[in-house]
Amino acid sequence: MSNDNKINNQLMCLKTGSKAKIIDFFDKNKVRYAKIKIKVEFGNTSVQVLRSLQLNEIDNYFSLS
Repeated sequence: MSNDNKINNQLMCLKTGSKAKIIDFFDKNKVRYAKIKIKVEFGNTSVQVLRSLQLNEIDNYFSLS
């Protein structure tokens, strides 16, 4: 699957169960990264977290939901 097809795919954090999605890709020092938006909910409050991961590490932290 190309990287463009992965944008906006719904992910789930393996550690917290929070919903996430890939919003962008970028290269740094010849390494491909994905920018991921994570929505964390605490009772009635939700917080949005942005995280960048190398493409080969995404499967260690997230699964497709």
